[in-house]
Amino acid sequence: MKKLTTLFLLCGALATMNAQTKLMRIHYSDGSSETKQVTNVTKITFEDEGGSDVDPSVQMVDMGLSVKWAAWNVGAKSPEQYGDYFAYGEIKPKTDYTLLNYEWLYYGYLDGEDLDEWEYYLKLGANISGTNYDAAHVNWGDKWRMPSRAEWQELFNNSTKVWTSVNGVEGARFTSKINGNSIFIPAAGNKFDGKETHQGTNCMLWTPEEYDFFDPSGWNNECRNYRVDISSTYANTEGYDYPDIGFTIRPVYGDLPAEQLPTVKIPTASEAIDLGLPSGTKWAPFNIGATQSSGKGLFLCFGELTEKYYSHTYNYKYYDPLTDKCKDFGGDIQGTEYDAASVLWGDGWVTPNKEQIQELVDLCDWVSNGYGFTITGPNGNSIYLPACGQMTYMGAPRSSQESLHYMSSTESKGDSHYGILASRGYANALGAPEVKDWFAKVGAKQVRPVRK
Repeated sequence: MKKLTTLFLLCGALATMNAQTKLMRIHYSDGSSETKQVTNVTKITFEDEGGSDVDPSVQMVDMGLSVKWAAWNVGAKSPEQYGDYFAYGEIKPKTDYTLLNYEWLYYGYLDGEDLDEWEYYLKLGANISGTNYDAAHVNWGDKWRMPSRAEWQELFNNSTKVWTSVNGVEGARFTSKINGNSIFIPAAGNKFDGKETHQGTNCMLWTPEEYDFFDPSGWNNECRNYRVDISSTYANTEGYDYPDIGFTIRPVYGDLPAEQLPTVKIPTASEAIDLGLPSGTKWAPFNIGATQSSGKGLFLCFGELTEKYYSHTYNYKYYDPLTDKCKDFGGDIQGTEYDAASVLWGDGWVTPNKEQIQELVDLCDWVSNGYGFTITGPNGNSIYLPACGQMTYMGAPRSSQESLHYMSSTESKGDSHYGILASRGYANALGAPEVKDWFAKVGAKQVRPVRK
């Protein structure tokens, strides 16, 4: 979209004008400029050509809650307009909403793979609010975003609902029990496969949250997302639907809730194991999220601090769908806010860097028991690393015998990082460990912390 003007303003009295006359000088990108009299102007706003006015002072409604609510839907310009419809995770409206034109359709579906229904779609993450999959955030910017189920429930709990009409459009008016302010939500229904349904009877709007049923076996999972459903007789956040259906979005304005970090067992400094390595690096007795040396622990992606049900490019926290690139962390995340060991364990624990994992591979004796390695250092002390595989789009590994994948804190080329790999070979035996530079940031694997 094209900006109407550039953002350089000059307001005030010029020497050749009356002291009470206010002028605005507009400077264009081609070097030209023009002056306009703005004596009676009280406010100047800027908008994109074809876009809706998203000036917070105009369409932000204070309902006395944890977030402010927009007065109308994304794509609308008044409360009673339906606005645009969006498939889940898409940021632009379409003329029709089908499985085949869904932007995040799993490519294997088109290639004819034998898939369960839940595998048709690329899952975008447990909550997309405030991300570049959030149509409210991308189209309106700033702190505008899709409201969570909890924020919708807060609205329902602290408001009175009346089914009414505005300019002939049916919908629900919510009036705050706290301060008396209100918002109107039109009954826009939904769009799918060339049909428009529930218009005039149901307000159906996306939340940013994934349906939270999860079967660890992977065979019964659903790929659906929660939506709000409001009618003349009820208002709830329990409904869920397929992501390729078009629903409307009512934004809220406010900070995202703080990330909920996992509670994990943390070893003391005295439990660190000295293998007698030249660098003085000491290794932890177990993985992050584990409680003993043979435990898998958490499957974590590079730079992320929490485990997910599954792991791939499109639900990676630091993947940007607008640029199709992952975040460049500047070379190494050791000891930073992106280091899971530093954040979750603290007290001097960090994720090992490339040099530290290379030292472990080169200077220690690795002996496999079929399920992992006992690693003995130059001084005779040892640690045990279980071979746990890595989490992918299909979820956590399900086999009792997996390859060994461990993360380092050091980035390599492109969207990759260094790590330790021991693959399964003949008779499913674990091969010799190697340091590789092609581990994908988006793939979840184990972390065995270190300290000095």
